[in-house]
Amino acid sequence: MVSLFFLLLSCITSSASGPCADYCDYICDCHDGEPGFDCDECYAVHGDADAALEDECETALLDLIAADEEAGLVCATASDTTKTGTQ
Repeated sequence: MVSLFFLLLSCITSSASGPCADYCDYICDCHDGEPGFDCDECYAVHGDADAALEDECETALLDLIAADEEAGLVCATASDTTKTGTQ
C-alpha cells in the first residue's frame, strides 16, 4: 500500500514538470510584473500543454534565457539550481 502511494505521488509530481511548467516558472520567478509577462496567464495558457506546445515552450524558454543572458540578466529559479545570482 505504501509503495502505491509513492508511485502515485511520483506520477503527480512528474506531471507538474516539463518544458511548459519550466517556462512558466521562469517567467514567474524572473519576469512577472514586467510588460509582456504574466505568471497567471502563462499557467492558464500552458497548463494543459500537449506535445507540440511543450516543444514551443522549450524553445521559448531557451530563447528567453539566452536573451536575458545577452542583456546581462541572470535569474535563478526554484526549479533551476544550476544558475546563481538574481535578475
